[in-house]
Formats: sequence, structure tokens, C-alpha cells
Amino acid sequence: MKYLPCRQIHLDFHTSPLIPGVGSRFNAEEFAGTLKKNHVNSINLFGKCHHGFYYYPTKLGRVHPSLERGLDLLGGQIGACRAEGIRSAIYTTAAWAEDTCDAHPEWMQVDLEGQLGGKPPFVNDYNTGIGARAWRSLCLNNPEYLEYLRREFKEMIDLYHPDGLWIDIILQFDCICPRCLGDMKKQGLNPEKIGDVRVHNRQVEIRFTNEMYRHIKKIDKDCDVYFNGAPAEFDQVDDRELSTARRREGNDFIDIESLPSDAWGYSHFPILVNYVNRFDKPITMMNGKFHKSWGDFGSLRNRAALEYECFRALAYGAGVCVGDQLHPTGKLDETVYRHIGGVFEQIERKEPWCINTGKISQIGVYASNKVMEDTMNNANEGVYRMLTELHYLFDFIDFEDDVAGYEALILPDTVRLPPAAATRISAYLSNGGKLLLTGESGLAPGGGFALSSLGLTHLGEEEYSPAYAAIRREDGFFTEIPSMDYAVYRRGQRVDAGNNRVPARLTLPYFNRTWEHFCSHRQTPPKPDPSDYPFVVEGGNFIYITHPLFADYAINGCKVHKDIIAACLKHLVREPLVKVSGPSTLELTLRKKDKSRILHLLHYIPMRRCKTIDIIEDVIPLYHVALEVKEPARPAAVYLAPEKTALDFTYSEGYVKYTLPELNGHQMVVLEE
Repeated sequence: MKYLPCRQIHLDFHTSPLIPGVGSRFNAEEFAGTLKKNHVNSINLFGKCHHGFYYYPTKLGRVHPSLERGLDLLGGQIGACRAEGIRSAIYTTAAWAEDTCDAHPEWMQVDLEGQLGGKPPFVNDYNTGIGARAWRSLCLNNPEYLEYLRREFKEMIDLYHPDGLWIDIILQFDCICPRCLGDMKKQGLNPEKIGDVRVHNRQVEIRFTNEMYRHIKKIDKDCDVYFNGAPAEFDQVDDRELSTARRREGNDFIDIESLPSDAWGYSHFPILVNYVNRFDKPITMMNGKFHKSWGDFGSLRNRAALEYECFRALAYGAGVCVGDQLHPTGKLDETVYRHIGGVFEQIERKEPWCINTGKISQIGVYASNKVMEDTMNNANEGVYRMLTELHYLFDFIDFEDDVAGYEALILPDTVRLPPAAATRISAYLSNGGKLLLTGESGLAPGGGFALSSLGLTHLGEEEYSPAYAAIRREDGFFTEIPSMDYAVYRRGQRVDAGNNRVPARLTLPYFNRTWEHFCSHRQTPPKPDPSDYPFVVEGGNFIYITHPLFADYAINGCKVHKDIIAACLKHLVREPLVKVSGPSTLELTLRKKDKSRILHLLHYIPMRRCKTIDIIEDVIPLYHVALEVKEPARPAAVYLAPEKTALDFTYSEGYVKYTLPELNGHQMVVLEE
């Protein structure tokens, strides 16, 4: 795999034309020196910003009107970085460029409300995530604009020969401009149907990415290219031509833009990286130095939060790119870079055990969404949270993946199986694999269970919701859960279990709550005795739960739902890769490098300390953490990295057993073959 530097800066420079003195305090030697002494080894520098202005002497659009006369800011930055051995890529933007919208309104997108540029009048909102309407949007299907961008990319490469191009906002926002309407009609797509418009959006984005990638490579085959149009987002690859896999074809690496304090949250990055970790492309986690999000001037990310986000990236085999925004004067803030540099110095010491590593997983989890559905759906978040808190190591996978290497597969909540996927999973089960299904997962797209070997009959959607899981400890399956009828809030499926075992049945409420039939403040209570309908079905090599517990957990957070999943996994996965005595807040990943395995342990706790975002302020240490790592043979040594402190260990019953004296945030433990 190609190596990309691990300590990157993404230096935003979206600068209004109303601000004077742009670049007035830029000093090339000072600029590069600040980066160098704070352990930065790669940076994305602005050629053009969302305001649509250029920061070099372009012959295409307009140089920023307030840029110091005669100053080639981009050229000065690149030259200074090269002198210090710092990799530099040029940032430019595709769909958002305000000055280009002013100059060429005919190139703008038209949204479903007929608004030119897709931005309502008089809006002054912040840009608060993908789909925000704070900027006007240009159409990536307009041939004149595409030709303009081709010339722009060529100009940047010819002038500066950058190490890479970082091209932002590869997004169509439901465009129905004349060009897009014509294209949809030619294909038989109905622009009055939002689903058809979204199909066309995806076609345009994929075509733009792949055609521009080929164009850039013809100019400079060594230039690394990245299009920020969600190439890390996953789907089931149920439609190959519209899938995110097509986006990835036009990217040399994958950046996962994921600022946890904005719309993304702390679950976003690990969900996506657990999918793209399997591809032969370098991955970088992009967060920010900001307390909130992009453009949050005058703020700093808490040190513990910055460490956690960066060290978690290392634990997943990703590099780190911290977002900053350069002051209009062109001078870097020394306090900001000392803050970042303190974390980057630690990363530099950890890198020998983090670069060019491979992920080790035991469970394959099918992505619980189809093409163009929301990647961050509740089932995906719920399964990520549960498996991470239970310390299982897993991958998110899709219908094209080879599943033979996994000890168990999970189909969370909504994964319906087309014939080819059903055939693959049936063969997997025949060869000794194990399967956990919940909710409507395992059903064929048209109804009925796609896996006939399960011996289940689908009777339709469950009539009652909420309903109750009748857990009885004395039945011998859920031995660690106290007997009770537990509420399950999300509507499930009703099935006939056939000849399979039923470890838990469903207790039904007296009636569904309606405006005229209700009891107390919330749901109707359960009847005194369980029904004949199953809640959990166990068939030896599979377990089926009738209700979508993963989404339920993501929404409602009931620990008993996680306990039910944990009990099921104990029956399916007898020997987990890692056993740990630590709390559910402890995160683990296991990676391999040459003849070593590296166990990463992280303990940082996000808390909702304000109304809007999760906060990490403190590092809470753990002591005397007992660990067991499954290994085929006794290792030659076990030691802490990067400290290289040896740990005493034993080897028995296929596990390396040792105790970590102290965990203070992030720790790597190396097992040498």
C-alpha cells in the first residue's frame, strides 16, 4: 500500500472579499518553521476557496481582491514546505465557489424548489454539515463548468507540481437544471420522483469523480488525487454502478472527514473505518482543532479530545489530518500549533507500530443499508456501539465480500438478502459458519426468508409495538439476565420457528396504544404470560431475534438489549479474539505488522456536558487491566509501545495472558511472534 504521511494539517482559507490585507503577514520561512517544529509532515494548502477566489496568479478566475499585491500565497506556502521536506497538496472546491456563481449563474444547480444555486434568499446560516444551504452550488453536470475545472486542475499542476490535489464538495443537491432534466428524461428517470433525482445525483457524482481522476492522471500520473464526495460511505453494493465502490475508483486515498462535535458525532469515524479498513488504499481521519467545527475561529479542541480522536485513528490503521483555518493575514497561530504539535509529537513516536498494519477481525457485519440510503442509520450505529462495548473485533462488509474468514456474521435489523447474497451465506453456514440475524434481516426483498436452511416462516410484521421480551433465566440460555418481561420499543417481525429451539418468547401487551385505547403514561403493560410467538430462535449455527435490537439500542440505550446480544454471541463465538477485564468504555483494536500483533487500548469518555455536543475533557486512567489475546503459539515477547517496556505473560489454552499495569488514554501492547 502507498504510504501517506500520518501527521497532516488541512489548512482551510475560506476568506471573504470584505476582509482587507489578505496575506499581509505571511512569512514563508516562519510559516514552514512553525509546521516543522510542531511535527507536521503534510499539509493541504488552498488554491481556491468556497468564496470562489484564487490565492495564486490564475489566468482563469479572480485572484482574491484583497490579496497583497504581487503575492503568490499558494506558491510561497508550497515552496517553503518543500524546503522543509513537508508534503503539500493543493485544495480546491468544485460545487461551492461563490465568485464563480456570480460570474456564471448559468452553471449553478437548480433545486427542487426552483432556487438557483440551491440556496434560499436571505439565508445567513452556518454551514453545519453535508446538505447545508449556506453556500450556492454549481452543477457538476454542466459541460462548460466541467471544462473550466479541467483547465483549473491543469493550471495548478503546471504551476506548482503539487504532491496531490484535494478536491472538495463533489455533491449534487437534487439538481433539476435544464441539463440534468434532459439527462433524466433520456434515461427514463422521472424528475418528479425524488428517488429518480437521487439516482441521477449519484450518477453525476460518480462520473465527475472518475472522469476528472483520469484527466488529472494524464497531466501528472504521480499526483495523488482525492475527491471529497464521501468515498468512505458504505452500502451493500446492491447496485454496483451506483455504489460507493465506484467513487473509490477515482481516489488514490480515503480521507474520512469526521469532526465529532459537528453533525458527525463520535460514532461516525469508527463505523466508516471499520468498512474501508479492508481496501488497499491509505486512510486518513480528518478532525479539527476547533471546539465546534470548521470556521470556529478563536477556539481550541480540548487536549484530551484531540488525543483521543488522533490516537483512535492510529488504532484503526489511519493517518491523522487536523483541520485548521489560516487567519486572513496568512500567519499561523503559535498557540494552535503548539497544541497540535504536542499530540503530533506523540504520534511520531507511535508511528513505527502504526504504519502499514493490517486489521484483525473475527465477525463480519453486513452494512445495514442499500445504495443511497443513510449510511449512519440506527442499526449500524447500534451494532457498532454494542460490539465495541462488548470488545468484539469486527468489520462492516457488503454483498461483494468474501465471508469465509469470519467466525460469525451479523445481519443487523434491515439486511434483506438478494439471491446471490443468500447463496453465499448459505454456503458459509454449510462450511461451519455462524449467523446472528435481527428484525427483518434475512428476508428476501420480496418477502419470506431467503435462507431456507433456517427453517423459519415469516408471518408478517409484528402486530404489537412496543412488545416485551420474556426472558426467563431458568430456561438456561440467558443465564446472566434476571427474569422479566423487558420492553422492546421498535416494531419487530412475527415468525414461526419451525423445529428450532425458542429460548425466549414474546409477551404481548393488552393492546396497542391509540388515541382512544391507552393505559398510563406510555406503553400498555404486558399480559401476565408469554405468547406462543418467538422472540429468540436458536438453530445451532444461527440465532434469530425477531426485533431490531441494534436500532433500539442506538435510539433508547437499554442495557438489557446489549445483554441479550451478548448472550447470543457467547453461544456463537466461543473464543473471542480478546478477553478483557476493563469496563465497556474501554475500546480495543488488534492489528498485525510483519511478525507482530499490536493491541490498541483506548479509554476516553465522551460526555454530553452541554446542550449541543459531546465533550471529552479528562483522561480517566485504568489500572491492572487483565487481558487475554488469542494466539496460535506462545509469543517471543510482550511489551508496551513505544516505551518498549517488557510485560510478564503466560500462555495457556490458546491465549496470551498478561496484565496492563496502567492505561492512561492510549496504550499499544506488542506481541512478537
